[in-house]
Amino acid sequence: MWHKCAPVVQPAPPPCGERMTVSKNHSPVYFPALDGVRGWMALGVLVAHVHLAWFPGAMVLMELFFVISGFLITSIVWRGVRSGAGLSLALFWQRRLQRLVPALVCVVVLCSALAWWVVADFGPVAQDALQTLLYYSNFTKLHDYIYPGPFAQSWSLAVEEQFYLLWPVLFFIFHKGRMRRWQAALVLLSLAFSCMAWRYHLIAQGVPWSRLYYALDTRMDAFVVGGLLALWYPRLSAWSQGRIAHALLTLASCAYLALVLWGTPKVLAYFYWQQTAAVLTATLLVLLLASPRAGVFQWLCSQPLSKFLGRRCYSLYLWHWPVIWILLMLRPWTEAEKPWLLALVLPLTVLLSMGSYRWCERPFMRQRRALAQAAQAPALAPGVA
Repeated sequence: MWHKCAPVVQPAPPPCGERMTVSKNHSPVYFPALDGVRGWMALGVLVAHVHLAWFPGAMVLMELFFVISGFLITSIVWRGVRSGAGLSLALFWQRRLQRLVPALVCVVVLCSALAWWVVADFGPVAQDALQTLLYYSNFTKLHDYIYPGPFAQSWSLAVEEQFYLLWPVLFFIFHKGRMRRWQAALVLLSLAFSCMAWRYHLIAQGVPWSRLYYALDTRMDAFVVGGLLALWYPRLSAWSQGRIAHALLTLASCAYLALVLWGTPKVLAYFYWQQTAAVLTATLLVLLLASPRAGVFQWLCSQPLSKFLGRRCYSLYLWHWPVIWILLMLRPWTEAEKPWLLALVLPLTVLLSMGSYRWCERPFMRQRRALAQAAQAPALAPGVA
């Protein structure tokens, strides 16, 4: 059976006054600062997509997105396994689809309808919409990717959904094999190193940077390292409260921000060492933001504006590129006009994200909570809800 983790010190409230949500076994299940940082990342991606020259390293933000996803999803799966409630694969996937699909369908349908009137050839738009809804749009960008369609940002959603499909199955195997926590950690470490080795092999084969950037097999280490952080979080969170540890985590977080500002993700050399450095420093930033000890980064990402953006980060990410794409299709924008384009895209995206969050995301989130309450002890078997 799984080893029990060391107890976690009750998290102190962040400076903004909001407490982390803590489960009965003292394992935090909600981190306001992680929500906040995702909101600012979504805005950073928006700025870069309006004009990449303003934020050339924004693509490095995806490493942090993936680490956070691995950390949060593993926390959910691990909490169920460790508590004895088990893991229903069908229930897990159902809840993921309820969380992600409604807002995605809303954006794809509305933007496709608008694109019908904007572009002369609707065929590529319809193809892009289908690839987005079926979560395989990343596969279409691995080679000879020229100009993005209206749902080009959906490649990362496809990568995450493919991860959500595989990850709980792996933990189901861990549980059925009665593996201890350290044994599972060794498997995950092996998986992370295998991903890195495979990436170096592909580089040696001369593949284009897009093959390395858009595929799950070359980005899996970010999810895996986030999962490792979740497995060891109780002990690491206790360590992170020390003064020296907190200072080291802060320095590592600054190093990650430096990579975001000056990284070169569209150059093949990025995948030699910058990507690995980004994954490791992003993981330390996640630990800092999830630490019971409050700090400057936590304070910034827990402010009301940060939390407002964080709760709507999924909708912000969904809407921003279709809005930019449609405006680019309506008329050409010169370099000098790009600030005006940003001034138009930013408020429009925020307003649309507020609407889809209220009318698409929140109703289905309530259904998910009701579903979770109705299944307090799901059977540990695939296909059983």
